[in-house]
Amino acid sequence: MSDTESDVSGSESKAEAEFESGSGPEVESGAETRAVENATDGTAGNVADDATAEAAEDATEDTADDVTEEAADRTVLKTRGLSKDFGAIEAVNDVSLDVRRGEILAIAGDNGAGKSTFVKMLSGVLRPTAGEILVRENGNFRERQFTSSKDAEEAGVATVYQEQHLTPTNSAASNIFLGFEPRQEGLRGSLLRNVDRERMNEESDRLLREIGFDFDPESPVAELSGGQKQAVAVARALIRDPPIVILDEPTSEVSTTGTDKIIDLVRQIPEDDKAVIIISHKIDVLVDVADRIAVMRDGELIDTLEVSGDIDRMDVVSRMHREREI
Repeated sequence: MSDTESDVSGSESKAEAEFESGSGPEVESGAETRAVENATDGTAGNVADDATAEAAEDATEDTADDVTEEAADRTVLKTRGLSKDFGAIEAVNDVSLDVRRGEILAIAGDNGAGKSTFVKMLSGVLRPTAGEILVRENGNFRERQFTSSKDAEEAGVATVYQEQHLTPTNSAASNIFLGFEPRQEGLRGSLLRNVDRERMNEESDRLLREIGFDFDPESPVAELSGGQKQAVAVARALIRDPPIVILDEPTSEVSTTGTDKIIDLVRQIPEDDKAVIIISHKIDVLVDVADRIAVMRDGELIDTLEVSGDIDRMDVVSRMHREREI
């Protein structure tokens, strides 16, 4: 037999053996089946992974929606397109911002950023050139056009100004109740209009203790420290129980020790479900007390930042000073 015939015969024998033993093409077919099964399993796994990812994404969206709805429910004041011009100068331009109860909103900005002008519109000192101020009343928002600080106070917006406007020769209690002193009962109050000083002192003492200060409310303001004077100014704003409190540079006239006391005071105000707006050029103070920081620059609202424990102070500063893009 030739070598060629031997090779053919050997190949045929091998093929027969593979056929009888169930190997060969059928084995290859089985391998293909397993490959298809594995591919199917892989596809199913990918589908399951996609479904899990989609479910997680939906859950995240639902959580974000819940947070947004909660924030909307807590909003007590909002501005829409608020602007103020002084001649050709745009001091505040198109600012829309929400203020929420139970939180401290800080407004940061360099000198001339427009933060003080913005707050003065909220407190009735300045009238806007354009835009709206909406205040929640009985569950609904109502547009308010403040013509004076009294209008703002009647709408529930109390402001503590940097200058404080205290009467130094009067007592702390007299300054706290200035303008709405309680009258004595009976004819002494109705006819003689005698002031109930005992009640004023008691209420002033209670309120001062609530905000963390313990000094005699009968003390003349001229004898008080910077921090104590600031406490009197804040107490005067709180005595009417306003839902919104604005603090303009509350630590500017106090010592380092007094600053710590004022920071503690500010933190306590939202505990009564009030909304607090604070302005300060001290970034450390804002970061320490705020829940959100609205950054203004050149009269415009640049960013609103949620404050967390690891917020970068220098990032806030850079946003305040970054040049406007042209």
